Amino acid sequence: MKVLVFSESAGFRKQIEDLLSHSSHQVEARGLNEILDKSKDLNFDATFTDYESWQRCASVFRYFDCLDTLNQKPLMFFSKNRKAPALKLRRARSFTTHCPLPLQNEEFQAAMQQLSSQAA
Repeated sequence: MKVLVFSESAGFRKQIEDLLSHSSHQVEARGLNEILDKSKDLNFDATFTDYESWQRCASVFRYFDCLDTLNQKPLMFFSKNRKAPALKLRRARSFTTHCPLPLQNEEFQAAMQQLSSQAA
């Protein structure tokens, strides 16, 4: 599975890349500018993002016609809340899973299994 890690925080992108480095998944990390520059090249099976980055950038994605592409794929988002908050401009029918921060391995693995089954 090819995973797009999107975040405005380089630290978060690095943390997720490190977490997935021991798996069989291909990981590509991008910030907002890289997604907008390569918006036609969004070939991935799922997206990982943090809540704050999605909330800040969802309107920008819509303006630059990237939102539909991102909404077609399963999404895992990370937030500091135990309960999953609503995501701005995310389609209700799109598969979305939540993983609270700080990351707990069991919760992350359960969310990964859900995501993998949807992306297949």
